[in-house]
Amino acid sequence: MDMTLAEAIANYIEQRKKTKLEPLQKKRQKVLDKGDEVAIAAANTEYRSAALPIEESFEPKTWLTNAAKRAKQISLATHAAKFTHSDAKATSRLVVEHTVFDDAYLVTSSLKDKAIDAVGNAAALDVAKLLNLKVENESLIEQIRQGSSPALSEFTSDAALLSSWLEGFKEALGDKQLTVNSLTKQLYFPVSNTAESEYHLICPLFSSALCHQLHEKVTSSRYGTSKEVRDARKAGNYHSLMDVNFPETAIQTFGGSKPQNISQLNSERYGQTFLLNTSPPTFQSQVKPPLSQKTIFSNQFTRKVFASLREFKTFLESLKPHENNFRTRYKRDHYFVIPIIEQLLHYASSIQKIESGWALLPECNLKAEHALWLDHNNEDLSFQTERGKLNWLPVVANDFATWLIKQLKNDEHYLLGDVEHAYFHKLCLHHLTRFERVTPTKGDF
Repeated sequence: MDMTLAEAIANYIEQRKKTKLEPLQKKRQKVLDKGDEVAIAAANTEYRSAALPIEESFEPKTWLTNAAKRAKQISLATHAAKFTHSDAKATSRLVVEHTVFDDAYLVTSSLKDKAIDAVGNAAALDVAKLLNLKVENESLIEQIRQGSSPALSEFTSDAALLSSWLEGFKEALGDKQLTVNSLTKQLYFPVSNTAESEYHLICPLFSSALCHQLHEKVTSSRYGTSKEVRDARKAGNYHSLMDVNFPETAIQTFGGSKPQNISQLNSERYGQTFLLNTSPPTFQSQVKPPLSQKTIFSNQFTRKVFASLREFKTFLESLKPHENNFRTRYKRDHYFVIPIIEQLLHYASSIQKIESGWALLPECNLKAEHALWLDHNNEDLSFQTERGKLNWLPVVANDFATWLIKQLKNDEHYLLGDVEHAYFHKLCLHHLTRFERVTPTKGDF
């Protein structure tokens, strides 16, 4: 059988009582474990003496009466002023209505189930947790707002006492006197163009309710039940469930070492608030057919690998004559030459994805062998026949070696000649041939 709201209230008070009694019970248990009868009798007497006031104070009628008196020390809110500044004394606002103004925008009022925050005396936050109790369609806050609470009436038959509870708890639903404060950074918004200008004073308040729901969504995506999905993504494997991810989030903290001084929900979040990445998208230039270029080794490609070329030149300048060994040659190939070749192949791959046929256009100035490589899905029969001979492979490799020697030229520190040119040609030809072997054609898609 499902729990009623009245039972939830009774259970909450009981749990609060157990928390208070727990230190006393642990202290008595230590004595009981020793088995000394005299000490046990004294411990039982001490426990009863200390526990009796607690038992009495947590009798539901007594505790609810006390809680109703303390309710004025807090304010339930969806928008809390202290998030703007911890010393702000402005009124916080409670928005419980559900209104969708525009489906394109997410605002606090569009949340169907809002997390209600509480600000004020941290010692009275237990009252806020009581008021936030909700069982299915029963909400204690909503009952108090309506001025009638069937759940609270289960704890007393005294109409006057029940009325005092309702009035006391109602003080936590909103401040009687609205106040603003300079620390909340008010804005004066003009509403009249007359000589005597009129303004609306706008006090922007932080939406703790919206922030809390975002925090739950992000936390759930990272540490919730979707762990299997996250593991599959990291391993590059397929998973039938959707992977919900919030990349490049930032964390904003409120309250320092005492987040409870800001609000109750801020304390539950350990003072953390997630900020979504709102930076503009990174500009990426559109890949176009290299019609005006004579070779693929144009200024555009040279700029792409500029950093790699600079590091390669620094490496060559630092070499000593006695360092001509296997270790140096391995580092030269795998740290510098091969990465540049891989960037060349990646650049070529981006061009090969362009709609085919551009190599036969009259305005195309690209070298024939380079055009055969890059426009690999050209449907012209003679073009494909010539491409299939693969005579263009050594030409492209040779042009790569010539280009690289030119980019690395530095007669002051080292000399690169035919030996280096032949080696760069050989290395490029090897990778280029392997790349051509795995390059998909239009019929493979």
